Amino acid sequence: MGHIRLGIPPATRQWGQVVELLAADRHAIEDIALAVEEAADRSLSTAVNDHGFIEALWLLLSIPQALAAEDGISALHAIGIHLEAEAGLTDLAAGMEAALEGFRRRSPVPTSDLALMSRDAAIATLVGLALDRAPSLWAASIDDERATIASFASTTNFGELAQRFFTNVLHGHLRYFLDREVSRHIRPGGVLSSVADADYFDEAVRRHCRETTLIMRAFAKEWLGKNRFYLEKDISRGDAAAFAAHAFTKIRAELHNRSSRVAA
Repeated sequence: MGHIRLGIPPATRQWGQVVELLAADRHAIEDIALAVEEAADRSLSTAVNDHGFIEALWLLLSIPQALAAEDGISALHAIGIHLEAEAGLTDLAAGMEAALEGFRRRSPVPTSDLALMSRDAAIATLVGLALDRAPSLWAASIDDERATIASFASTTNFGELAQRFFTNVLHGHLRYFLDREVSRHIRPGGVLSSVADADYFDEAVRRHCRETTLIMRAFAKEWLGKNRFYLEKDISRGDAAAFAAHAFTKIRAELHNRSSRVAA
């Protein structure tokens, strides 16, 4: 199958401002991230129409629900992840990647860069949250790992799962446009005069993404409560697409508000 790239940075006034910010010492690093958000907004708005993105999100939402079931391994098989009974977190991540690769191979539509970003974001979310909540006084067992992931099937923790995923997606999306420019401006006397400055810049972007996606935590919890517990239904790909549409509406509005505040 072919591959769909997001394209070169759009030749708009917003992207021109990004280049100017990267080259001008008087601007703060946070301003660069906000300007890039405006340049990337159009491609971000198409995410809900990307089947690869929806598949990654649906699988991430479904895995905790599967592991919370009485027979977690069978429930994982039902959503396309085939693991042995003794499989741990690393195996689960590999199974998730294999399931998404299988989807990519079966799809008649060329794979997009956004789909690849979403795959990486979903796997990083699953593994990252499991490691963050691992026991600190002893090595986590397979049961500990599964119980931790299953805990995100609850409305209490689902908001954290959803926010982490959209933070990862947003960060990857912004860096898609930023990376080709950042490397050109690491020089003595520039905004990014060293690799350490670039690392600091990346953390500033990630922090900004976390703050931007925080707005959807309450919505995510309410959404799961309605769909999973009130309506007593399994989460479908259509449900995941609807969830993503609402989430991106909120996130893009927050991006716009934060950009407007900086511009003011």
